Amino acid sequence: MTSKDHKPEVVILCEDIAHERFIRQYLICCGFEERKIKNFPNLKGRKVNNNNDFVIKHYAPLVKSYRRKNFQNRAIVVMIDADTNSINDILRSLHIALDEPEGKLNRDPRLPNEKIAIFVPARNIETWFYYISIERNCDETTDYKNSPAIRKWDSIDLAKASATKLSREICPQGLDSNALSSLHHACDELRRLLD
Repeated sequence: MTSKDHKPEVVILCEDIAHERFIRQYLICCGFEERKIKNFPNLKGRKVNNNNDFVIKHYAPLVKSYRRKNFQNRAIVVMIDADTNSINDILRSLHIALDEPEGKLNRDPRLPNEKIAIFVPARNIETWFYYISIERNCDETTDYKNSPAIRKWDSIDLAKASATKLSREICPQGLDSNALSSLHHACDELRRLLD
C-alpha cells in the first residue's frame, strides 16, 4: 500500500447513508484520509424513488469527469445493491451506462489503470452486515434487512462496525473460500484503488 500522502481523493457514489458510512469507514481503516473522501452528492435529505437508478444515472457523468481530470490523484467508489438481480446484471447496467456498445457486449469499459471500484452487495448491504457482524452462515438471496439481529442496531453504527471488523479482522486473514461471492468481488475491486 502507498502512504497516506499518495492515496487518492475518493468520490463515493452510492445508494444511501449506510453504504456511504460503510465505504468511508473501510477506506479510513485502509489508511485513506477522511478529508479526502467525498460524497456524490450530499446524501442527507436526498429523496429518490429508486436508488439503483440514481447510481446508474450518475455513474457515467462521474467517470467522464474523472477521466477529464486524470492527471489528478483521484478515485471513484460505487456501491449499488444487487437486490433481486445478479452482480453481473448490475455491472452490465453500469457498463452500458458508461459505454453502451462495450457494455452490451459484456465488456468492462473501465481502463485497467483507472481507480474506479464497483461494489455490489448481494442481495443488499445488510447481507454484508449480517455476514460480517452477526453470522457467517448466511446467503445472498435472503433479505436480511428486517432481520431482528439487524434491526436491533442503528444502521449507521452497524455500517461502521462492520467496515471496521472487515478491514481489521477479516481482510488481513483473507476471505474464506465460502464467503459471500459479492464480498469476494469487492475485494478484487478494492485492488483497483490500492495498486
